[in-house]
Amino acid sequence: MIVTEQKKFEEVLDSLEGHNKIFIVGCGSCATAWHTGGETEVKEMAARLEDQGKQITGWVVVDEPCDERKSKKELSRTYRQQVADSDALLVMSCGAGVQTVALSGVNKPVYPALNSLYLARVERLSKSDERCILCGDCVLAWTGGICPVTICPKGLLNGPCGGSQDGRCEVDATKECAWVAIYERLQALGQEEKLLVYRSPKNYSKMIHPRRVEKKAAVPA
Repeated sequence: MIVTEQKKFEEVLDSLEGHNKIFIVGCGSCATAWHTGGETEVKEMAARLEDQGKQITGWVVVDEPCDERKSKKELSRTYRQQVADSDALLVMSCGAGVQTVALSGVNKPVYPALNSLYLARVERLSKSDERCILCGDCVLAWTGGICPVTICPKGLLNGPCGGSQDGRCEVDATKECAWVAIYERLQALGQEEKLLVYRSPKNYSKMIHPRRVEKKAAVPA
């Protein structure tokens, strides 16, 4: 299970600036179990955004938004019109889910509502590739839903290194440079201006292991 926490609401609003029609995607797996992005939390987020003048075109809790097949089925078929009517998607899942939704063919800006903290023990994994290192400080709102901390072997936050050649990675020439992928994604979304904003070095102390999170018990009303 991937343990997550909700971003501060002000940060979510900041990432959605300029977008008025929002479609929300929740997670029926980890985020539901951790009470950060299940149906209850999705409805609460929708209500808070509406209070701020946002229009919610619809919402869905995908069983596992990190499963591309499931995300495509819901977003490209069942909720195709609601997604088409939106300006942006807000995803209440781990970083892998955000990136899966971003790359599922929706052709809309995709923003995270949660921070991914760490991966809890899970047994029997099928074929997969790494999309999130659970840094505790998600930057996907500024990089087109593609994580440079994970995809770039050097974890660069402000563009490619000098060793990138012909769009390939210096560390592994068989792979595309992460920042080429980010640039192409932002260009397709008309958000290239985000590349002009300098990102400060990450606070990697948030990744010191082992990490522990204890949820406070809800206080009865």
